[in-house]
Amino acid sequence: MRNAWFETVAEAQRRAKQRLPQSVYGALVAGSEKGVTVSDNIDAFSELGFAPTVAGKPAKRDLATTVMGQPVSLPVIISPTGVQAVHPDGEVAVARAAAARGTAMGLSSFASKPVEEVVAANPKTFFQAYWVGTREDMLAHMARARAAGAAGLILTLDWAFANGRDWGSPAIPDRVNLKTAIQFAPEVLRRPRWLLGYAKTGKVPDLTVPNMTGRGEAPPTFFGAYRQWAASPLPTWDDVRWLREQWGGPFMVKGVTRVDDAKRAADAGVTAISVSNHGGNDLDGTPATIRVLPGIVAAVGGQLEIVLDGGIRRGGDVVKAVALGARAVMIGRAYLWAWPRTGRPA
Repeated sequence: MRNAWFETVAEAQRRAKQRLPQSVYGALVAGSEKGVTVSDNIDAFSELGFAPTVAGKPAKRDLATTVMGQPVSLPVIISPTGVQAVHPDGEVAVARAAAARGTAMGLSSFASKPVEEVVAANPKTFFQAYWVGTREDMLAHMARARAAGAAGLILTLDWAFANGRDWGSPAIPDRVNLKTAIQFAPEVLRRPRWLLGYAKTGKVPDLTVPNMTGRGEAPPTFFGAYRQWAASPLPTWDDVRWLREQWGGPFMVKGVTRVDDAKRAADAGVTAISVSNHGGNDLDGTPATIRVLPGIVAAVGGQLEIVLDGGIRRGGDVVKAVALGARAVMIGRAYLWAWPRTGRPA
């Protein structure tokens, strides 16, 4: 058996492609339209270089920082990603891995595991929400997250769920039943190690999203929740301020790429913003997040915390983001690629 250790995220991605069924791998690649933003998120880091000193460096280096009041051992936290079908343990395993490394976990409201289980695995969990339904619906989602002990709330505003891709979109079923099991059997049987991981648990991939209902209630499927989101009115900045006031604790707006939006977020009194374009899965042609970071830092860096999400693939990328003013970075695909091969997302 090949050693589970890998040198880089690129190697982890190569191994994930070999291990995961085609549809699962394609869902992680994601992107939209031509994939310009997905590529630019990564490529833009290569345009930035280093000017290292050669002497007089400190003997001890400390990577620790805080994000929304939570101490973390390094300036890297887990970005919320939905419906993690790459592994039977889902977001609970990610939370455990993050806790073992002393860092925080972002949990998607479209996750496959309940917020209560994830917070139990990592108390430094930030619950992420989309604006779905009415204000009363949002209050219900927040109440559950608060009762579970979530350390903060992330409101994601940078998602449009673009489904046109020049390389083709993956086939994702609404749920796994006999019909879809037969439909996907050819590609799944070609990945016996992934299949064995689920077979050992006696379960099939769960494509429901339990955090979109009250605790103990029957959860909708991912696409059922998506349809509810798509039918919801877009939030205003007054809604953002209201939600922040109702939460009453650490609050992040995720999806900021413009200086004027960063200023509006600051005016709304948020604790932090995530400079993010949803990993290039939203509007293709949006600039790489590292390109827009300096202007946002110059405009609001003294008023709130700024984290960067998008294109992080190595430690040098983290250094560049922090050097340009980010308090920390969020990673999504980077840990998802590692997971299928190692059995843990780190």
